[in-house]
Amino acid sequence: MRNLFLDYNHKGNRSGPVTDELIRLVLDSGYSSSTAAYVLSWALFLMLEKVVPLNLLTGWLLCMTAIFGVRLAVVRCYWKQPKNQGLTTSPCVNAYVGLVFLTGVFWGLAVFFFFPPGATLEQMGIVFIGAGVSAGAIPILSPLRKLYYWYICLPLFPLAYRLFEQGGDLYLIMGIIVLFYTLVLVNSATRMQESLFSALEARFTNDALVAHLREASEESESLNLELIAENERRKATEDELIKARDVAEAASRAKDEFLANMSHEIRTPMNGILGTLQLMQDTKLDDSQIDYVKVAYSSAEALLSILNDILDFSKIAAHKLVLEDIPFSLRTVVEDLVTLLASQAQAKNVALSAEIDPQLPEVLLGDPTRVRQVLTNFMTNAIKFTEKGEVRVRVQCLSAFASRVVVRLEIRDTGIGIAEEKQKDLFKSFSQADGSTTRKYGGTGLGLAIVRQLVLMMGGKIGVESELGRGSVFWCELDFPVAAIGMQTEAQKENLPQAESTLLGCILLVEDNKVNQMVASKMLTGMGLTVDLAENGEKALAALAEKRYDLVLMDCQMPVMDGYEATRAFRNLEPQGARRLPIIAMTAHAMTGDRQKCLEAGMDDYLAKPVKKELLHKLVGQWLATSS
Repeated sequence: MRNLFLDYNHKGNRSGPVTDELIRLVLDSGYSSSTAAYVLSWALFLMLEKVVPLNLLTGWLLCMTAIFGVRLAVVRCYWKQPKNQGLTTSPCVNAYVGLVFLTGVFWGLAVFFFFPPGATLEQMGIVFIGAGVSAGAIPILSPLRKLYYWYICLPLFPLAYRLFEQGGDLYLIMGIIVLFYTLVLVNSATRMQESLFSALEARFTNDALVAHLREASEESESLNLELIAENERRKATEDELIKARDVAEAASRAKDEFLANMSHEIRTPMNGILGTLQLMQDTKLDDSQIDYVKVAYSSAEALLSILNDILDFSKIAAHKLVLEDIPFSLRTVVEDLVTLLASQAQAKNVALSAEIDPQLPEVLLGDPTRVRQVLTNFMTNAIKFTEKGEVRVRVQCLSAFASRVVVRLEIRDTGIGIAEEKQKDLFKSFSQADGSTTRKYGGTGLGLAIVRQLVLMMGGKIGVESELGRGSVFWCELDFPVAAIGMQTEAQKENLPQAESTLLGCILLVEDNKVNQMVASKMLTGMGLTVDLAENGEKALAALAEKRYDLVLMDCQMPVMDGYEATRAFRNLEPQGARRLPIIAMTAHAMTGDRQKCLEAGMDDYLAKPVKKELLHKLVGQWLATSS
């Protein structure tokens, strides 16, 4: 069975550590994926029990229950076998793959036989459950992409057939969408599996390289004892080490390129998702639709937060994270966060308040973005782990002088608390208090590790005081220079609230992604702007030659001619002495150095995707004349 679903396209290998690791990724999530499929089975049962013959539906549910039980038993068997045992020959793998395939078969039978004619609501429920089952399995089954292809095609093809069978334009369109959706999922799974294979292959190559370097080091120590007699042998060893270093540097560059590409590929569709949801919020929706949009937007932002955490962690590990040193108001940062998170706390009936020391200077010098990141992590964790009571933010000046101030930031909650023996592991990477915390509250375990690194980079201290069941106090102490009088005046001006106004002007939007074209165009036209589109740099240059625009929003990665090349070409052709045309990068490239790369190409500003409407309005408004 496993030989039918394992993918051997990579270098013709039917076994080995990479293949074992891909199988392990699937089986490691066996409990959660099996439970999710079973929960959805119950959801389908409850939704259709009034419109489908109950005996047939009950029989199907009993079969799914049996499959669920056997899948759990097989996963348990997998966890008990030795970790160093090869998985390609394991009977657990064969059984689990067969059960997943059988699960897909029963989903296909459910879609085919339980699709109730005339019951539109139940039909749409089946469509959404089928789409959810298929999309949710991407991160779980994509390491075995052939198995994933079977798993999604078994329900989606019958679903498309049933939709076509109903007749009518609407069902025809929905059936076509389901087939297109299937192709998108297949493409996504293929890309993810290829990325996983490349990453795993690079990891094992790096392990082998480290072992090789260790052996070379030991050999070098012995050669030092025979340096005079064996000088030629020492030189040969040095040449090998240089080659090994070059290989290591190439591997590091490959990792950086992988992270940059993954960030770009994830941020591009995330921009379409978040932007579309923002546009939907501005339309006329009923209460249920508003709730659905809020849930979807919150989930998308959670995914983006995880992506940003991973990128920050990578930057810190590579020593590429650079802190800013600009004037900012700590008081404003705290008050804005309390206002921003108030609704989240109110939804849990948790009181959120702030206590700020009156001696705190108005404007400090530091990195407001990273200070906000530290506070946001502390506050969101406090709200998440508090079921009742309050979350209090306290800003205290430990020492204040004319030029410097030491500030202690405390976030106190009345939540679940943390056992003393678990506190020492809180600030480690991928760590939470225990497994049940992850299952109940979610999270990657990276947030506090990143916060600790940020606080240490800012020269501060960090800690936690907690008692199980009685709440926690997370704190950090930071030392800031006090901004000069002139800097304070400028910072206070920037912090003044500005009313969102109607913008005037004609903008050229250069973007190759159709979804992002639609989202950005809707946002910009909603601000009162006129928008022209160009799908690559070559067409943008042609449009700029025919018409005078007030501003250009330029994507960077495009076919035919990218944004960097197009900007350089336009700057070379721009008439001397004429008003400089503002060109703003609006791109999914969000790694360290991308902003500087845009500015060096001749762009005037930079906005990373996903783009929020408020930030887009603010940035465009800085470059255009506005009217009330």
